[in-house]
Amino acid sequence: MNRPDFSELVVTLKGGTSKDARFQPVKPRNFDGAHDRKVVDAWLVKMEDYLYATKVGRHLAVKLAQSYLKSYATTWWRTMRQEEGKNHGYTWELFKEFVESEFVPRNSNYISRCKLRDFVNATNDNLRQYVRAYSELMPEIRHMHELDRVCQFVMGIPIWAKCKLEEN
Repeated sequence: MNRPDFSELVVTLKGGTSKDARFQPVKPRNFDGAHDRKVVDAWLVKMEDYLYATKVGRHLAVKLAQSYLKSYATTWWRTMRQEEGKNHGYTWELFKEFVESEFVPRNSNYISRCKLRDFVNATNDNLRQYVRAYSELMPEIRHMHELDRVCQFVMGIPIWAKCKLEEN
């Protein structure tokens, strides 16, 4: 099996603004192919942050990212490359689309909206806890209008907080 040539990537990663640079970006964890929107989104964001911090060009981004795949994700990517042809010039944007289409469940948006509905209906009097849980859940919900986000938030806050909000 032919391994990709990482020599240009290694040179890019070793290069920097100076030999005395003390900043060492934290490397992203390996991605094992979890079928979970939060995990996929977090890995892609961490990978993009790492690519930016290490000044890896867009043309090398996919080569670096594929080195952080493990287990099923590695097998999946190898199959993708075989189907498309090994010399296909994948862009970072296309790679992200492939990863999301394979590992983000198709019904994840629906599941997240159901969680939001259930959470709103089960809210208690702890406003801070509600705000935190709401804030963690909202990035999982795609294609929700801003006004709907606000309405969902207000519907779930404790009654005493709604009264304060209506006073203002």
